[in-house]
Amino acid sequence: MRTVIAFLTRFLFRSRVGLAVVLLVVVVSVVGVGQVIGRDDGASGPLLGAPGPQPALTIDPTAGDDGIRSVAPAPDPVTSPGAADPPTVAVAFATAWLDRGLDAEQWHAGLRPYATEELAEKLVGVDPVAVPAERLTGEPAVIPYGTNLVEVVIEVDSGTLRLRLTGPDGQWLVDGVDWVRA
Repeated sequence: MRTVIAFLTRFLFRSRVGLAVVLLVVVVSVVGVGQVIGRDDGASGPLLGAPGPQPALTIDPTAGDDGIRSVAPAPDPVTSPGAADPPTVAVAFATAWLDRGLDAEQWHAGLRPYATEELAEKLVGVDPVAVPAERLTGEPAVIPYGTNLVEVVIEVDSGTLRLRLTGPDGQWLVDGVDWVRA
């Protein structure tokens, strides 16, 4: 009897095959005990607490669609009489922004009339040589977000220039600049 136990011990616990057999027996035992304990009546069927068959959901065809039907278009931007509209301001700003042959002070002075005070302050000290484009290649496209907020997209030789404009009181100024490489 001792030799049989010694053989089984060496085989089961000191070889990969033996360890695999032991693990398989443990897993099968745990699953089997779980199946027996989890049954509500001891018969085959779902485990306790597991959802059984659910009734099919039906939708009242007269209830209508509760999804978004349509998105209202943004209101047209409002421009004060005699003031430049958003595309005009955007093109003037973009033209000044692309004027890389100036020194930093002259370049900044050219942008200031078309920029908000906050944006003008952010652009102080920027070297115009760092502007990543040289010329406009497309017409401005206006994306309205409200009566006093728009985005103007203009294609340039190296990508797309996106300008955010605000127009409180109908006086439009560039408030943000973003450039996306082509």
